[in-house]
Amino acid sequence: MPALRTAIALLLSLHVALPALAQPPPEPWEPGVRHLPLSPSATGEVPELRITPGLALTVEFDSKVRPLRQGGVELEERGRFRLVSLDEEGRVLTLVLVPGEVPDKPPRLTVHFADGAVPASAAFRLVAHPAQAETHVQVYRQPRSAEVCCAQADVEREKARRCLVELERTRAEASARGATGLIGLRAQGLLDTKEGVRTQALEDATLTRAPTNALELGEATVFRSAAPPRQAGERHVRVAVLLRLEGPGAGDWKAEGAQLAFPGGAVRTVTVSQSPSRFPGFTEVMVETELTQEEARGRFTLKLWDASGTRTVTLGGITFP
Repeated sequence: MPALRTAIALLLSLHVALPALAQPPPEPWEPGVRHLPLSPSATGEVPELRITPGLALTVEFDSKVRPLRQGGVELEERGRFRLVSLDEEGRVLTLVLVPGEVPDKPPRLTVHFADGAVPASAAFRLVAHPAQAETHVQVYRQPRSAEVCCAQADVEREKARRCLVELERTRAEASARGATGLIGLRAQGLLDTKEGVRTQALEDATLTRAPTNALELGEATVFRSAAPPRQAGERHVRVAVLLRLEGPGAGDWKAEGAQLAFPGGAVRTVTVSQSPSRFPGFTEVMVETELTQEEARGRFTLKLWDASGTRTVTLGGITFP
């Protein structure tokens, strides 16, 4: 029970006086397929592609690439990659970075097209990231069809809609920030007669741990509350995971970011809060996000990483009350 009371107090304090939050990535990241058009002049900044060690990155081109044996693909630090393959049609390039490998600087990837049209080649920078990988990138060298353009427009409209929803939520929280305790939670729309604040300690046997985890798990507690009401659409809830992590150097380990993933996707917006360590042997990290009621019934995998991206903590089998 003392651990439960401590966990609830942490949830309340998260909405009353927010501690320093981990900084977001320098560039926006969205799960799913990325659409990347090439400039005919092939000038300007070299686009970056995020790749996670051990996870395949598939780059699909609308023009044929010269075969590997003819120098169609040039890749710096080739020895750090477990797989570099091009399909028989020369349009799908697959790359797999060796697990645990983090290059000192982003390797440069250059592909050379087979038709001699411009641009004759395309260059990219492969940025290693422990979680926010791009698994499928579609590169457009030729003018795109109306169908493809319409699909991309739908994606951009959905992004704009989510931005407006997030702006509305942020404004509501800012206006209620002067209230404290349960009153503050109620003012932000996080309490109602149906939801309240539910909390549950996760059973150790139901959780999975990655063998490469930098720290051991001491305790895991999950939370669920109401979410600020929306004008339309499916009802949402706010969920959080509180982890007590233990091990040598735990007091100095700082969570730089987090990803909450489910089968076939990942949650787009996740907030990370880490309490100052009172002892050298452990630290507490809390991760919070907003889900639909249907999504909140699923099973999730949480991944945390530090600034170097090499010391990670992955915990699977997470469910919310």
